[in-house]
Amino acid sequence: MDFMNRSEQGPSAPVAASSSAARGNSRRKFDNKWGRIGGVALMFALTILVVAVIGLLIFGKGSQSKFVDSKKYQAVFLTNGQVYFGKLKEVAGDYFKLTDIYYLTQNTTTSTSGQTTTDGNYTLVKLGCQQIHDPTDQMVIERSQVSFWENLQDSGKVVTSIKTFNKQNPNGPDCSQVSSQTQASSNSGSATGNGSSSNTTKP
Repeated sequence: MDFMNRSEQGPSAPVAASSSAARGNSRRKFDNKWGRIGGVALMFALTILVVAVIGLLIFGKGSQSKFVDSKKYQAVFLTNGQVYFGKLKEVAGDYFKLTDIYYLTQNTTTSTSGQTTTDGNYTLVKLGCQQIHDPTDQMVIERSQVSFWENLQDSGKVVTSIKTFNKQNPNGPDCSQVSSQTQASSNSGSATGNGSSSNTTKP
C-alpha cells in the first residue's frame, strides 16, 4: 500500500518544479521589462535636465532685456567709470548695443598761466562728428564691461538736455562746422573733439 502511494506521488514532483521554474522565468521577464522602462525613463529625465541647464546658460544672460524700457533713454555705467546715455538693446546675450549716444564732459577753464581748473558744471556731448575720430552713432559693449545700467525718467536733466539738443539740431550736429573747427585747432596744435557750444547743451 505504501509502495503504491509512493509510486503515485513520484511523478507529481517534476510538475511542481516545472511550474515553479515557469513562474520564476515569468517574474524575471516582468522585472527585466520594467527595468528597461525605468532605464529609458531615467535617461529621458536626464536629457531634459541637461537641455534645461544648457538653455539656462545660453538664454539666462538675456533676461535683462525685459527690464529695458524701449520708450526711454538708458544710462550705461562702465567698469572704467565712463557713463554713456542712449537707447540700450541686448545683442546675443553677451553684448549690449547702444545707439543715439551722449556723454558728459566737465567744463574746464585755462588761466593765462596755463593752469586748468573746473567750474563744477558739465556739458552734454553727442557722440559722432564732434569727436576727432568721428565714430558712428552706435556702440557695442561687452556685458562684462558694464557695471550697471538704468532707465532714465523723461523729467531728468539728462533727458531734458537731450530733447533740447535734438530740438535745436533736428538734423544732428553740424559736422561741416565741427570739421573746420577741428582742422583749425589741429593746425594750431591743440585739436579737440568737443565741437562748438551750439552743438552741446548743459544738463
